Amino acid sequence: MNLSVPPLRLSIDPANPRHMGRVTLAFLLLHLLLWTLLPGISHRAPPWDNIEQLVWTQSLQWGYYKHPPAPTWWMYAWTELLGRQVWVTFFAAQLSVVGMLWCVWRMALVITTPLRAFVAVVLTSLVAYHSLRGIMANHNTLQLLPVGLLLWAVLAAVRTPGARRWLQWALVGAAAALTLLSKYSALVWFAVIGVWLLQDARMHRWQAWAPVLLAAAIGAAGVAPHIAWLAQSGFAPLRYAEHSVEHGISGAPSHWTDLGFFITAQLARIAPALIALALLRWRLRTAAPGAAPPPWAERRFALFMGLGPLALTLAMGVAGLHLASSWATTFYVLFGLLLLRWVPAVEPARLLKTSFILGVAFQLVLAGGLALGRGPLVDWLGRNARSNFPAPAMAQQLEQVWRQHGHTPLRVLAGETWLAGNVSIHLPSQPLVFIDGDPARAPWINTPALARCDLLVLIDRSPDAPAVAAPLTQLMAQAREHGQISVPWTSRPQGPRLTVDWGIVAATQPDCATAVLTRH
Repeated sequence: MNLSVPPLRLSIDPANPRHMGRVTLAFLLLHLLLWTLLPGISHRAPPWDNIEQLVWTQSLQWGYYKHPPAPTWWMYAWTELLGRQVWVTFFAAQLSVVGMLWCVWRMALVITTPLRAFVAVVLTSLVAYHSLRGIMANHNTLQLLPVGLLLWAVLAAVRTPGARRWLQWALVGAAAALTLLSKYSALVWFAVIGVWLLQDARMHRWQAWAPVLLAAAIGAAGVAPHIAWLAQSGFAPLRYAEHSVEHGISGAPSHWTDLGFFITAQLARIAPALIALALLRWRLRTAAPGAAPPPWAERRFALFMGLGPLALTLAMGVAGLHLASSWATTFYVLFGLLLLRWVPAVEPARLLKTSFILGVAFQLVLAGGLALGRGPLVDWLGRNARSNFPAPAMAQQLEQVWRQHGHTPLRVLAGETWLAGNVSIHLPSQPLVFIDGDPARAPWINTPALARCDLLVLIDRSPDAPAVAAPLTQLMAQAREHGQISVPWTSRPQGPRLTVDWGIVAATQPDCATAVLTRH
């Protein structure tokens, strides 16, 4: 009697959209798992932008002093569900990436075959903005999903006939509002989409533009509360954007040097996808030829959306605008689709197997390399990096200080975003962060009510610490008790240390436990 169990065989038809959809979903879930788990294990602290988002999630606002609100809303939802922890910031950032990649898959199905649509997703996932830098929960990364939704909605709206197109264009308006509420760089996308619509033959009838007006109205309604907030705040995010444009981030002596830095950075950040493409071609050099892929159904859409934003930004750089490399984060949504031009037409099963294995291998190398380099390696080298910032040790020391000297619950601490934000998430009470002690940077803090609680003030005195904001210095001068804590940054006894001055500003009114310290 034969009791042997036959081997499990998965029957996947590369031409079947449903089958390839499952393969794509499996790949994306693996991507999300790797880029959440490995950095979450290796990093004691996330990138600076992640901490900034955690600080801003103290209160839901229609805007923040540097940026519009949608990315913070996104982070707020996940921290409310999963907690204010380091790994949650990686998860939230990569979920935006994975959502964008799923939109790429849906668009690619319209443009090419299911198999090549999957290959496009794999190659797109390897762009550094979607992998190595995809753990940064900043407004660039968290705009990826809204941009993906916007492009998918626009393509569907133009292709949808009859009365249903009104619903599709309504979705375009909602996606456009979400994109703009994520970052003002959405205007670049709006310009490129507008040019594409003007040249598309399907839009050369006035009837085709009536639903576009509906989209514009919905988009305007969606951003109207933010516009009102902008006026109320004195247009603070626009002033920040103007400062970034005027001065740049690289500090280059001329806009030509700045433009060179920008181009070099872009080449470096698409390099993993290009290397993967080269290896894919090399691995398939002996594969049996397959049927040639059909012509692209939406070739101009892919070219406009794949090249247009970057071309427009480069033109602005040539004209003299300072460019920061991260501004191009959302410009590579369709990059993998453009690379399909160099993916050979070979036997489908071989292409599927090779692209999947290469994609997973690259994900493991990139995520594993990041985890090793930002975790054990920086500690072994004795370097003080953000990823090994000793926030847990500092928080433990400050908790002991508060038990000895604090007379009310620890509900608020004042400090620079990076230091105070990192300490806050590791303290048992997870106190609110009063950014730089400046009400203009934390308008959600009910400053009159702060007098009802003792206030912990922190100032980083490490050699490379940022300049101390004047309001923070003034608060420290009001402290009734002072002290200094120094903790090792790495495991090396003679290595760098984190040195922090602390002060406690005494409460002048009673009833801290019932004080409402956050205003909405």
